[in-house]
Amino acid sequence: MAQATTTDTAHSKAGHKDHGTKRYIVVWAILLICTALTVWTGRQDLGGANIVIALVIATFKASLVVLFFMHMTEAAGTNRIVFITSFVFMLVMIFGVFGDLWTRNEMSLPSAAPSTLAPEIQVPGEAPAHHE
Repeated sequence: MAQATTTDTAHSKAGHKDHGTKRYIVVWAILLICTALTVWTGRQDLGGANIVIALVIATFKASLVVLFFMHMTEAAGTNRIVFITSFVFMLVMIFGVFGDLWTRNEMSLPSAAPSTLAPEIQVPGEAPAHHE
């Protein structure tokens, strides 16, 4: 018994933490709540805020997974630099896409609806359509 105790103590002193299940259950419950919140907000018509709310919830959930399930809270400096660089690159890509969308001209056809003002397409061999 004494041998097992000293190796367990040496193992925990070497930097390996023994995480209890309570921590993981709490994070899992938060992820389930956020998933339910995502589903609920996805069914609401919040206008332009829908995409922003969805991205905020998704980013929060991904951060929880990375920090707790992937143990980024105890990661070495190099791993943190790689994660932060990836996160910054993701933000640049997201704002680049939205920046492109925000600076475009309005579409000439609202809601991409087909125009009813143009002449009808005539199929060869059929009589032209008459409008009243």
